[in-house]
Amino acid sequence: MTETARHSRLLDGRYRLSTAPLARGGMGEVWEGRDVRLGREVAVKFIRFPRDCDDGERAELVRRFTREARITAELQHPGVPTVFGMSAPEEEQPYLVMQRIHGVSVADLVAEQEQLSVGWASGVAAQVCAVLAVAHRASLVHRDLKPGNLMLEPDGTVKVLDFGLAVALGRTDMSQITRAGHTPGTPAYMAPEQLMSGTTSARGDLYSLGCTVYEMLTGQPVFTASTSFAVASKQVGKDPVRVRDLRPEVPPELAEVVNALLEKQPENRPAGAVEVYERLIRFAQELEPMPGVLHPPSLPSPQRMYGAALARVFTPAHS
Repeated sequence: MTETARHSRLLDGRYRLSTAPLARGGMGEVWEGRDVRLGREVAVKFIRFPRDCDDGERAELVRRFTREARITAELQHPGVPTVFGMSAPEEEQPYLVMQRIHGVSVADLVAEQEQLSVGWASGVAAQVCAVLAVAHRASLVHRDLKPGNLMLEPDGTVKVLDFGLAVALGRTDMSQITRAGHTPGTPAYMAPEQLMSGTTSARGDLYSLGCTVYEMLTGQPVFTASTSFAVASKQVGKDPVRVRDLRPEVPPELAEVVNALLEKQPENRPAGAVEVYERLIRFAQELEPMPGVLHPPSLPSPQRMYGAALARVFTPAHS
C-alpha cells in the first residue's frame, strides 16, 4: 500500500492516517493517526516487508509482529504504550494501533546534550527498571533495550518501546521467533552471553540497561568500532573504560551500579530489576529543567500528581 493510499482511506473504517510516517525502521514504520470513532490520536505501526521477502519470511515477520502486539498489550504499565487494537494477521499489510507517544528518544537526547545529569540519567533508568520488573515477573525479556527504544515524554515519564524481539521464557503461549544463525538485538547494547551463544535472561536486559546508563552519563557508548562484529568482540572480551574515568563527578555509588550491570558474567550482575531500581532511585533528585524537551516545572503534571498520590497510598505508615 502506497503512502498516498494509506492517507486516502480509513483503516478498519476508523483510523485516519497523517500524510507521512513519523518514523521508519528496518522492519516497520509508524504513522500518526486519529481514531475518528473515539476522537483520539493514535500511532499506527505497519510491517515493512523486504522486497525480496519470500512466503516463509513474510509469515515469520507477521508472527513476530503479532507477538509484539500481544506482549505489549499484556504489559499493562504506565511505562509501556497502550495497545488499542490490531488488524487481522492475514491482512495484506498488518498493522498495530497504539497510544501516541510524544517526546524525544533518549538516543536523540544524548546526541543533543552529550551527557545527562546524574539525576536525569538515574531517573530515566529507574523508570525503565519499573517496566523491566513487570516484564521479568511475566517471564518476558526485552532483548533490545537501548536509548533508541526509550522515549522521554514532556512530563518526564519514560516509555519503553519495541517489544518486537522480546522472548517469553518457559512459556508455551508465545512462540520464540529467531531466525537460524541470527542473534537478535543491537551489539552495542547486548550482553556477552547473548552474543556468544544466544542465551537470553532477565540479567541480559540488565546488561543492556547498564550500557544505556553508561551512555547517558558519559555521552558515548560502552564500546565503539567500525563494524558490528568488532563491537560484539569488545562486548565479549574487553573491559570498558570506567564511568568515573570519563566523568569524575559521577557519585562512586552510582558508578558501582553501572559497573555491576556491566559484569561479563550474568551471575555477577544484580539479581533483578527491583534491586537496581532501589540503588538508582536515590540519585533521581534535583532534576533540572530541560527547555524544549520537558514542560516547564510551573505547569502542573497530572501524571506526577497521580504518582505522588500513589506513593503515599502504598507507603506503609511508621509506628
